[in-house]
Amino acid sequence: MGNRISHAIVVGVKMLCAVVAFFAMVFTVYAVGPAMETRFFPVVGKLDILTIEPTADGQTQIRAAFRKIRDCEYVGIAWFSGDRPGDFDRVSVQLMREPNDTSSPNRPVGYQRAGPWIIGLPVSEVRNRSFAQLTHRCHPFWTTTTDFYP
Repeated sequence: MGNRISHAIVVGVKMLCAVVAFFAMVFTVYAVGPAMETRFFPVVGKLDILTIEPTADGQTQIRAAFRKIRDCEYVGIAWFSGDRPGDFDRVSVQLMREPNDTSSPNRPVGYQRAGPWIIGLPVSEVRNRSFAQLTHRCHPFWTTTTDFYP
């Protein structure tokens, strides 16, 4: 009888350790996974601005190109004024299309051209004091953020 009880205690302790190890692994994957994916597996390459022009209201219109590397679903873009890791603010981005372009915002893998886009900053700030990030959904675990510009 005493042997059965000690065996049950050992099995219980092993199961408890396995559960703790499992949840620690899941926590680690969710804590480290997004940063690792952003750094080593970006969805797109860096944005190349093909044309940049001021608008009448002090904003900037750009046409751009980039290479899509991974086939992930586009979620959104965020453009910021300022410097990382210092102070920065989010600014508006209007993703416009040519009048006859009615395609999906999701693009296939490969070299892409886009625009016109209206960025809520003057040209000099777009060039020297701004950055952009794209967000995609590549799998069900988290969204993937890519440093897009500069």
